[in-house]
Amino acid sequence: MDNIEINLGHLPPKSREIAAGFSRALIDGFGDKLLSIIIFGSAARTTKSGAPEDFKEGVSDINMAIVLDRVTSVELNMIINLSRKYQKGNLALPLIFKGDHIATSLDTFPLEFSDMKQRHICIFGEDPLENAVIENKNLRHQCEVEFKGKLVQLRRGYLAAGENKENLTALLAASISSIIAACRGMVRLKNQTPPDSVADLLTLVAAHYSIEIEPVKRVWQLKRGEIEESTATLQILFDNYLKSIESLANLVDKY
Repeated sequence: MDNIEINLGHLPPKSREIAAGFSRALIDGFGDKLLSIIIFGSAARTTKSGAPEDFKEGVSDINMAIVLDRVTSVELNMIINLSRKYQKGNLALPLIFKGDHIATSLDTFPLEFSDMKQRHICIFGEDPLENAVIENKNLRHQCEVEFKGKLVQLRRGYLAAGENKENLTALLAASISSIIAACRGMVRLKNQTPPDSVADLLTLVAAHYSIEIEPVKRVWQLKRGEIEESTATLQILFDNYLKSIESLANLVDKY
């Protein structure tokens, strides 16, 4: 399969070398048992000029999905061996799918596959996401699960974190990625494409659903280290954050 071209020119040199090298190793190692290789996430986001939009060399992960016709411990061990050379770089552990797993799981993981579909590049084989149709009823349901599930987890987590500033900060930070993902789902329920910027995304959610979203923004900033809260203000933020999530949960429940 030497004639297969792997086009990753949008990535910075070192990341391009890692992604292309691993892809070539997969193609050579698995042959016709390999159905698809996909890059998704920040490594697949590009500007109009073709440059990576928010991918940072040496910092951002290279996220990949591999589709095989068969997945057992034999194939997984092969992937371990093939990837070992590239693990010192920023190659994340890949997602492994068998055959039509993606096509038959769109209703199970609509948030994840919506995000992947929006920002991905198929660099080998057939693109399993190209014609993927994700229904709003499934998207709405997973948004509700995420919001209501996080409410339960946050309340329970607070019992362990209590008034400890570091523990409470960690609790809030650990929850925000799922909330952001569900907010992207809320925008898609309005038949719009979510912006990549989290700030723009949350502003759009607030506009569409007329809710107070500032606490969610602050928790995002807290996770990124852009702001710092005292123990007292952290508890206020916790309360307001839960109110925002409750509002989102109630809205999607009635959607």
